[in-house]
Amino acid sequence: MVNKENEKRLNEQEEPPKIMRKPLPQILDEMDDNIRAAAAAAKRAEDAARSSREAATAATQASVEAGKRAEEARKAGEKAAGDATMAAAEAAAKAEKIAKDAIEAAERAAAKSEEADKSSRDAAQAAKLAASEAVTKAEQAGAIAKSDADAAAKAAQEAAAEASRKAEEAARAAAMAAADAAKKSDDAVKRAEEAAAAAREASESAIQEAAEAVARAEDAALKAEETARNARYAAEEAARKAEELDLAAREAVAELLKRAQEAAARAEAAAIIAKESVDSAVSQSNNINKQLDDSVKNVKTAQTNLENNLSAETASKTDEAGKKAKRVAAAGFRLAEEIERKAELADIAGEEALAAATKVTGPLADSAEKAGQEAKQAAQVAFKAAEKTRGKAEQAELAGDEAVEAAARALHKLVMMAEESAKAAQAAAALANQASIDARAAAEDTMKATGDEAQAKMLEAKRAAEEAKKAAEAALAGAAKEASDAKEAAEAAMKATSKEATAKIEEAKIAAEEARRAAEEAKSAALAASARAEKAAADVKISAEEIANQASLKAEEALQKAQEALLRTLVKKVLSSRELTTIIVLSVLGAIVAAVTISLGLMLLG
Repeated sequence: MVNKENEKRLNEQEEPPKIMRKPLPQILDEMDDNIRAAAAAAKRAEDAARSSREAATAATQASVEAGKRAEEARKAGEKAAGDATMAAAEAAAKAEKIAKDAIEAAERAAAKSEEADKSSRDAAQAAKLAASEAVTKAEQAGAIAKSDADAAAKAAQEAAAEASRKAEEAARAAAMAAADAAKKSDDAVKRAEEAAAAAREASESAIQEAAEAVARAEDAALKAEETARNARYAAEEAARKAEELDLAAREAVAELLKRAQEAAARAEAAAIIAKESVDSAVSQSNNINKQLDDSVKNVKTAQTNLENNLSAETASKTDEAGKKAKRVAAAGFRLAEEIERKAELADIAGEEALAAATKVTGPLADSAEKAGQEAKQAAQVAFKAAEKTRGKAEQAELAGDEAVEAAARALHKLVMMAEESAKAAQAAAALANQASIDARAAAEDTMKATGDEAQAKMLEAKRAAEEAKKAAEAALAGAAKEASDAKEAAEAAMKATSKEATAKIEEAKIAAEEARRAAEEAKSAALAASARAEKAAADVKISAEEIANQASLKAEEALQKAQEALLRTLVKKVLSSRELTTIIVLSVLGAIVAAVTISLGLMLLG
């Protein structure tokens, strides 16, 4: 196109120059105007090129920004998808609360993906608009530059033609200026075309990149939407499973709570029963403690009475008090063991009630805790009560052993005293026997010296003596039987318990009393025979009477000693049967010997 215009210009130059047709100042003014117009056109072309470059730069930046936003949208979508997936995985493992959090996270992820999608779409739209504006501006700038260049070329051609016509130098200058202007305009056009092409390429590249960014953003949005949808489905599934788990957990918790409440109620009832049992045992310990104290006091009183009055009765009472104290002590030991056992059970029940109270709430927990504490407190009180009862039982047992030993020592002492009395009775019986022998010898001597009348009276006295002897023998047999009964009763009393021993001792007393009564009857019979003999021997010599009286006194003295020994022996309840029988037999023999001695004396006097 430029070549054609140059050829046209050369053809026109063949015509007469304008310098020959116009004045030179006018030609110079036109040349100056043309030069200024060319300069303005060049400046406008340069401005257009600058605008094109700026538009291309803006389009490039817009495309880069669109790419960045698309990348950010993709990353945000991937991050949102990752967050949603993680939230869904966590929601599947947790309960209802975590499921709700997963749903919220999925919703937030969906919102973020929607925002990212919107941002990417907005960026793509902005990139498209910027690219379109850049292309439009570039095309407009190119058109303006081209039109300006055409106008400048035309003006230059006209100015050159006119200048050439005015003058050759001016023509050459104009031609050179026109050529220069044409070159500049061509350069400006080229630059404008290049700028437009670059702007077009930049805009096309920006549009392509924006389209790619939009496509990536759309893909990311689709992926994010799909991920969010999957996350929502997973969250819903997790929520459903969480609801099922929550329902099962609530049912299990309700069942456990029910069992815990039942266990707490049972533990509370057991603690209350254990406390009542312990309280009852402690009350029994108070009663048994009083009995133990009383038994110890009774033992001390019985021992004091035994020391002040040594007798079979006080010894029996002391033995009975000691055995009773030992029985009460044994009961105290048993009760102490029972209290400790119940206290241990109460302590265990209290611990179980306290443990059960921690697994429940409300009034049931308070009542179970209270029952457990009361049971443990009652157990501690019971342990102390058991220890106290055991101590008192040990004291009572010791006092009972001492009382039984004291009673045994007293009985042994009484036996020794009875043996001494028996020895004294034996000595008295020996004296009576010797007196009867002496009286018989004297009677025989006197009998030889007396006459027929005395012999008749002596025979009568002899008959009376025989009767007295028979009565004495009968009394002796009865006394022996009663003594045997007394022996059996005494042996049974030694073997029996204290209560039974008292009954046996009473039986022995009765048997001994009957034996004494039989001996007294024998004595009465002997005295009656003696009275009859005295009546028959009223006229016996004074010497024989004295001998008879002396023999009677000795017999009475022996009888009195035997009776005293018998009475002392009978008072001692726990004497052995051998000594009792010996004393009774000696008493009866003493009475018989006395009666026989009196009879012989009377016979001798007669």
